Amino acid sequence: MDFLEMIKTRRTVRRFKQDPIGIDTLNDLVECARCAPSASNGQPLEYVIVSDEPQLSGIFDQLAWGAYVQPKRNPPAEFRPVAYIIVLISSERVLGRFGPVDAAAAIENILLAAWSKGIGSCWLASVKRDKAKEIVAVPDGYEIDSVLALGYPAEEPLMEDCSDESIKYYLDEDDRLHVPKRPLNEIRHINKFGCRGQ
Repeated sequence: MDFLEMIKTRRTVRRFKQDPIGIDTLNDLVECARCAPSASNGQPLEYVIVSDEPQLSGIFDQLAWGAYVQPKRNPPAEFRPVAYIIVLISSERVLGRFGPVDAAAAIENILLAAWSKGIGSCWLASVKRDKAKEIVAVPDGYEIDSVLALGYPAEEPLMEDCSDESIKYYLDEDDRLHVPKRPLNEIRHINKFGCRGQ
C-alpha cells in the first residue's frame, strides 16, 4: 500500500490477535519515533517497550478504553494488546510547553510505522500514570505522556463522513466499530476562511 493509502486506512484498534510482535519490530517502531521532529531538537522523549508478563497485565489495568463504546471495547483477555510502547517526557530535556507536541509527532510515526507492518494500535492518554510508572520502574524526572497499545488487529473499524453533531464512534449491530470523521469540505478553507472551493 502506498503512503497516502496507509494514512487514510489506519484506524484505532481495540481488539488484537494474540500473535506476538518481535522485539526487532518493536525496536523499529521506536526508531521511527526517534526520527520525528522535535522542538529546537530538544529530544525529550524516551520509550519503554512492554512485551512480557506481568508488565503487560499490569499496564492493561492502568488504561481506560474507548469511552463511547464502553464496556464492549474493553478488550477481554483473548483480545488484549500483546505489546505497549510507553512514551515518556524527560523534565530535564523538555523545552517549555513543547513536550506533548514532540510526543504527538513521535506517536504518529509509531502508529503509521506499525500499520505499515500490519500492526494495529490504540493511542491511550487515559492512564493511571503513577501506577504505570511504578510497574515499569520509571524514575523521577520523567512523566508518561501516552501509552500505545499494539497487536495484530482482530477487528476492522470503518471510517465514514459525519456531521458535527455525530462525531461519536459507535458499534453497529454486527459489532463493527464505525469512526465518524468530519468531511473534507467542512474542514478545508482555500486562501481565506469560509472559501470552500472545489
